[in-house]
Amino acid sequence: MLNSLISFLLASLLLPWGLGQVSSQNFSTSVSDQNIPQKVDSSSYGILTTASNVAVIDLASGAVLVNRDDRTPVPIASITKLVTALVLLDSNLNWNDVVTIRAEDWRDGGRRYLWPDEQITVHDLFDLSLAASANEAVIALVRHTGLSEAEFVQKMNDMVSSLGLNNTHFIEPTGLHHGNVASARDLAVLADHAFAQADIARATRLSELSFTLINNGRVVRAFSTNVLLGSFLNNREYEIVGAKTGFLDEAGYCLVMTVAKEGEASLTVVILGSHSKPDRWQEAKGLIDWTYDNYVWPVFN
Repeated sequence: MLNSLISFLLASLLLPWGLGQVSSQNFSTSVSDQNIPQKVDSSSYGILTTASNVAVIDLASGAVLVNRDDRTPVPIASITKLVTALVLLDSNLNWNDVVTIRAEDWRDGGRRYLWPDEQITVHDLFDLSLAASANEAVIALVRHTGLSEAEFVQKMNDMVSSLGLNNTHFIEPTGLHHGNVASARDLAVLADHAFAQADIARATRLSELSFTLINNGRVVRAFSTNVLLGSFLNNREYEIVGAKTGFLDEAGYCLVMTVAKEGEASLTVVILGSHSKPDRWQEAKGLIDWTYDNYVWPVFN
């Protein structure tokens, strides 16, 4: 016990001031203990993060391997767009439909890619909304469903309710409103559901996209908001299955991402409220690296 305490104190001295401790635990209500990853070193306390809300989940068992205040609903910014995309897919949109952009599709916040009277396919709008997190693409797609924005948001809330995500609620479909909230644990469940949809997973893995507008021939080029697509987490034995970023002043820098490692299990990491972009990226890499290093998964013959 004394050795463990000394190790913890020494580790604390080596870590930056002002960061919050992340704890780890084995938790699952749906699988037996023999299916849950086991921690290798009980004296290893995880990493420190600027993120106020954190969860790392073993995808196969649902076990929570790392957590910090993971049940509290907080603003999630553009991670909202994952639920928007799920409702859009349920609307049976035709990828080849052409949508004309209107002035009212624009929302303050984020980079603008499309202008009034430009025409674009539903498929390109969908990819733009997820990869580049384009807000005008989201609003144009919602309008194209024939639903009012209020009706569409009700479907979003009905969907998360059906998934049992009781700490999640939406005000609007882009993520620009700080009233769009969820807990880190709810977002881990949501990610599992969203990234199981091939079109969502594909769009969130695009590092860049380029398309030509229908009526004026303008070529639009956009880049992913997720720089980790170019990191070790998407190279060699690692693969990013799906991911979505978010940022608002009220939310901080946010990320939900599922990563697969060859020969090992898949993990979903949720980071809410990081202090900066570099913090978000480094904390995601650190949490995933630490979890793979400090847990062993059961082997079944």
